[in-house]
Amino acid sequence: MVPHIGELLVRRGVATAAQVESALHDPRDRPLPLASRLLEAGVDEGALAAALAERFGMPGVDLSRTTIDLDALEAVPRTVAEQDLILPLSLEGGRIHLAMARPLDDRVVAELRFVTGREVSVYAAIRSALDRAIEGAYEARARGERSWRGANAGPLPELGAAFPEGEAADEPLDVVEVLEADLLPDEPDVGVRIEVGAPEPLPVRADARPLALVVDDEPEIRQLVQRTLESRGWAVELATDGEEALARADALLPDVVLLDAMLPRLHGFEACRRLRSSPRTRNVPVVMMTAIYRGWRFAEDARENYGAVDYVEKPFRLDDLARRVAAAREASASRPLAPAPEADARVARGRALLDEGRAVEAAALLADAAHADPLGAEAHLQLGRALAATGDAFGAMTALERAVELRPGNLPGLRALARLYEEKGFRRNAAGTLERAVAAAPEGAERAAIREDLLRLLA
Repeated sequence: MVPHIGELLVRRGVATAAQVESALHDPRDRPLPLASRLLEAGVDEGALAAALAERFGMPGVDLSRTTIDLDALEAVPRTVAEQDLILPLSLEGGRIHLAMARPLDDRVVAELRFVTGREVSVYAAIRSALDRAIEGAYEARARGERSWRGANAGPLPELGAAFPEGEAADEPLDVVEVLEADLLPDEPDVGVRIEVGAPEPLPVRADARPLALVVDDEPEIRQLVQRTLESRGWAVELATDGEEALARADALLPDVVLLDAMLPRLHGFEACRRLRSSPRTRNVPVVMMTAIYRGWRFAEDARENYGAVDYVEKPFRLDDLARRVAAAREASASRPLAPAPEADARVARGRALLDEGRAVEAAALLADAAHADPLGAEAHLQLGRALAATGDAFGAMTALERAVELRPGNLPGLRALARLYEEKGFRRNAAGTLERAVAAAPEGAERAAIREDLLRLLA
């Protein structure tokens, strides 16, 4: 059993039992997470990060030993940083390395990924340290300075100072490999992946009316849209979250999916991407609905990067929504989608170049293929392989993460991504990816080999 964070801190000698007890019973009106209270009581931030890395196994950062290139702050406005308790640390590798006080908040990560078009690597930070860093970094940027440095940052620019797997390092690392989820003392344990049980039996399509799958977690919206579409001759099925939307769409093959952006279990944008990347549902048009992501830029990104055919902002007129749903169906019927032949040819050629050892040429060609077919899992998989062969580990991670997002059971992608995570020191991420690979692998020698790799990492 994983020990309570207070017990772990005492066991590692980071804090005394008296300090933990005092922090847990802090009488102040504004409660702080345990790690923040101990930090304010004088416990070293790096030692806290190291202990919390062992407890939760997620990336984290010691902000007191961090230097930030302030150009990275362009990715997140200050008001958003203060509201969501996030701070960009670096844009290394084309992704946002992001300190978060609530590192398990997938909503924030999904929104930032969508708004910026970049992948996001999350590093948990101690709340009180992050508050100070946000204020200091953005004020330094307003003064025209180029960098912000934590109080204990070394003489050279660093991205974080970390302690891999909970062990204090002699020198700060360029890429942080520590972990911590800065929880309030009375919050439940977190970080355990929830496995979704078997879905309820899916209805069978029984009439010739066009079928719309309406996905929204607000019952009032579902009911209003259902009544509107049914009055116009549609059959309507309902789903309340992203995972259920994927299951029902795969079983029913509706004529249109009307999909809300903000959904539990699986974000609406990710659900849209998976629907349009699946060979079975690729030709099903998706109309996105949103009350948050407003403006033409979001609409264009939803179309180009996620495959939506239309984008409707809430609140909407029901008659206009019905018209656009019908238009999406008609457009799809007249112009059915198909895999881009040029992209497929580039993928085949790129794979051949890679097999010949011409990784740089392969990477350039496969990047073009991924751009031409952004929902093509195979293009991103082969691009990841090629970038890894050229030594661009972070670029390879981004491509492979996209490949397994587009096709969650992509076994070659999962295994390649796990290897990269392990090589770069992300052992917990590697283990989590191998767990997904075990579930995706058929019974036999390959599953046994993956399981052995997983047991080695967990030993």
